[in-house]
Amino acid sequence: MVMLAVSLFMPNQVMTSKWVIMAGQKDSIIQEIADLHHWKEWNGLLKNAENITYSDSMISWSSANGRQNKIKLESISKNGLSTPISIADHDFMKSGFSIEKRSVDSVQVVWFLIEDLKWYPWEKFYGMMAADMKGPLMQESLDRLKYYMRSKK
Repeated sequence: MVMLAVSLFMPNQVMTSKWVIMAGQKDSIIQEIADLHHWKEWNGLLKNAENITYSDSMISWSSANGRQNKIKLESISKNGLSTPISIADHDFMKSGFSIEKRSVDSVQVVWFLIEDLKWYPWEKFYGMMAADMKGPLMQESLDRLKYYMRSKK
């Protein structure tokens, strides 16, 4: 009962975000991220993916345990992209990339995930650890995107 009471004061959403500064132009980086066919080159979610299928606006793949995963390209704007993600057959969580010019030839790319948490105490306590669990893969992916973009020049 104490855990339930404590969890009621915890937020219903958790946000994880990571960023990287990379050389390049804002428009070319947005175009690269918008091309879902290239995500396997840099995104850690697809590193060991099996049965990858692509459409113009979605990537689907199976994880090692056979669960379905999806990434949708929902929208593109001048400042980023909305890319909701569904992992292991769960509902889509909000995800996206915010892209801002920092200098003449550098751009900051921020990848964020926003998860809605149910009222269950274990979900709320999971929310406290979500950034520690997802953050390293997100940062590694952004670093790989940076090097991938550099190698394309």
